This record gives sequence, C-alpha cells and structure tokens, in this order.
Amino acid sequence: MVTGFDLLPSNKPLQKHWIKRVIAYLIDFILSSVVVYIIFIPFTLGFGLRYIGIFPFTAGVVQVFYSGVLEYSKRQTLGKMVLDLEVESMMGGLDLSEALIRNFSKVHGLLLLLDVIVGLATEGDPRQKFLDRVANTTVVGSIDPIHLRQFVSSHIPHREEVVSSEIDNRQCRECSGDLEDIGSGKARCTECGRIQ
Repeated sequence: MVTGFDLLPSNKPLQKHWIKRVIAYLIDFILSSVVVYIIFIPFTLGFGLRYIGIFPFTAGVVQVFYSGVLEYSKRQTLGKMVLDLEVESMMGGLDLSEALIRNFSKVHGLLLLLDVIVGLATEGDPRQKFLDRVANTTVVGSIDPIHLRQFVSSHIPHREEVVSSEIDNRQCRECSGDLEDIGSGKARCTECGRIQ
C-alpha cells in the first residue's frame, strides 16, 4: 500500500502542491474571519462579551459555506485563484453537495488537520484529503506539471475494469492517456483522471 506520506518526501511537485493548498487555505481563512469579525464587533459591543465564545464556531461555519459556494460556482476560492488551484470532481461536474462535503472539516482547524492526515495516510491520490475521497473530488493545479500526474498515476494501483465497446478510444488532451466513458457525454482519463 502506497500512501501520500510515502510519496511526499520524495516528490517536489507534490510538496509544492500541498504548500500551495495550505497558503490558499490561510488566505481564505483570513478573508472569511475578517467578515465574521466585522459583524461580531457591533454584536459584542451591544450584547456584551459573553457571546464572544461563539465566534470560532461561526467563523468555521462561514468558512465551510464560503469555500463550498465559491468552489461550486467557480471551482476556486479566492485563495485558490491566487495560487492557481482548482477543485475538480472525479465524476463530472462539481455539484453543491460535493463542494460542501469536501469543505465540512473547515468548521474547525483540528478537524481539517485530521482530514488532511487521514487522506495522506491512506492509499489513493496523494492530492486528496479524506473528505475529497468521500466527495469524489480533488484539487489540481491549473499548471500542474505532467511529471506530477505521471508520478501519482504510477504509484497508485488502478482497479481492473471491464472493457466495454462503449469506452471512448480518444486520447486525453493533457497526458495522451486513454479515455473511458463515464456517462453524460463525458470521459475520464485513465492516467491523470481529468474529466473531458
């Protein structure tokens, strides 16, 4: 079994990918927290400091919805836009429920850390958190080098799939891998996973 922790020490593009994700998260966290803080200042002044304890929970809920809605509509949060990252569904178009599920752990920093650790400690795409796997999504760099996709692909065991006459024999625009039909007129690359 090969995990993200096995691949991370030896792969510079994968390290860079995770550094970019952390920086994007910090940008998004600061932006969403500032909005909550601006709302909470008048609230705490009017009602007293006893309500200040709900600030972290409120900031976490705002972070989940901020990230989920922007990723659903634009495939990127502001932090991801700055760092050229985008969310990609493994099943075709990204829907709102997938975007909210993959961001649920952002409700609290410890849950997010656990989400990342479990994702990296288990077999699969090393670019995924655990909730990315649950939601069938991943975060990709809009300019990911082809050798990162090849490295990830060569270190992740692929399930044997039944070949049918309906499989699209065209090649992927990104890596020239074979495409497989996933329905709704879409195909997925068997090498890099990109939906086309």
